[in-house]
Amino acid sequence: MRRTVLIAIAGCLATAAIVALAGYFYERPTSLKVAVTRDTDDFRLMTAIQHVFGKERESIRFKLDPVNDAAASAAALEDGEADLAVVRSDIAMPPSGQTLVILHRNAVVLMVPAGSPITRIRDLRSHKIGIVKGTASGTGNQHLLETILAQYDIGPDMVESVDLRGFEVYTAVEQKRVDAVIAVGITGETRLNEIVTAVSQAGKGAPVFLPITEARAIAQRTPIVESLEVVRGAFGGDPPKPEANFETLAVTVRLVARSTLKDSIASDITRSLFADRLSIAQKEPLASRIEAPSTDKGAALPTHPGTAAYIDGEEQTFFEKYSDFIYIGAMLLSVVGSAAAALASRLKSDGANDVGNMLARLLVILKAARSAETLEDLDGLEHETDEILVSALAHHSLNAASPQINTLSLALEQARLAIRDRRRQLRGEPRPPPRLEAVNRALPGP
Repeated sequence: MRRTVLIAIAGCLATAAIVALAGYFYERPTSLKVAVTRDTDDFRLMTAIQHVFGKERESIRFKLDPVNDAAASAAALEDGEADLAVVRSDIAMPPSGQTLVILHRNAVVLMVPAGSPITRIRDLRSHKIGIVKGTASGTGNQHLLETILAQYDIGPDMVESVDLRGFEVYTAVEQKRVDAVIAVGITGETRLNEIVTAVSQAGKGAPVFLPITEARAIAQRTPIVESLEVVRGAFGGDPPKPEANFETLAVTVRLVARSTLKDSIASDITRSLFADRLSIAQKEPLASRIEAPSTDKGAALPTHPGTAAYIDGEEQTFFEKYSDFIYIGAMLLSVVGSAAAALASRLKSDGANDVGNMLARLLVILKAARSAETLEDLDGLEHETDEILVSALAHHSLNAASPQINTLSLALEQARLAIRDRRRQLRGEPRPPPRLEAVNRALPGP
């Protein structure tokens, strides 16, 4: 019985340890490495998200991995060097990447200075176009320009491209080193507004924005870009810039994850970004532009299943996610409990059988002692009696409070008396008087 209790206690302790260990791993924060281009608005946005998550979220931690451009960010995700990455939809979109959220949309703005004879995109033939390169864009803006010009049958050799940095735009336009400027950025944000202002000041008047009237056709043919309408006054000014809405292309900047990221983690990240968007925006206003991606199954840029489940309201509850494990665990516990009960019953049964066997053997010894023919036979019976005594004292089911101990003690005493009486008879010793015999019975045997 004592062994059974110890086994039960050990089982309970093991179960408690397993539960505690499982709880530890379940509650432990998930740390994710995020590849993002250094010295960009996106880096500042991810820094704000990292700070807010570290303060308000116990289950998610971001560790930023600064890279040189958007292509390097996509490569880090594809090569398994990062868990998440900030990428631009038209620049090396990783094949295994799946969208968690759209961080913002960047509009393609194609403009010429005031007074330019260029009024339509087809007029750009044989002119110089300044391409404003950002820290993250690399050659992305060059490819965008080629995509737009191809729609109007303008080949790369029909225009001259000039790479510019933001601070070089004013001088390039003023000195007429470029006839048009293309920039990609967030409408209403400082960087794009500064470029529009530089063209306006260099041309001594509001720039003329060239609409991409076939933007929807381009987007249909090239799903990594979208059509976008830039509204009147998007770049401020009086009179407003632009003076009327115009159609253009846009690219999306996305937070993507590898397809192997658990659905539960993906949905948790998406939920947290929308829940904490106001707190993040207080540190970085760009967070107000975070939006949900499309959950259409045929989308060119797929959304992570965990994010899609959260957006579509199909996210599973804890019990729905782990119901199979709960049921299997309950079944296993039931089996283990039944096995423990059977083991305890078996041990108890075995103990009772052992005591019964001892008693039966003592009765045989008692009968054999009264008919023994030699002293050697008696010595053998007495030796066997001693072994039964030792076994009884070592038996796990017998203790001082057990009722079986009294029965076994009586049987042992009677077997010893029978052996002692028969030994006297074989030696020819007289039987002691009743009183002396009672005293002798109380003393140890010879």
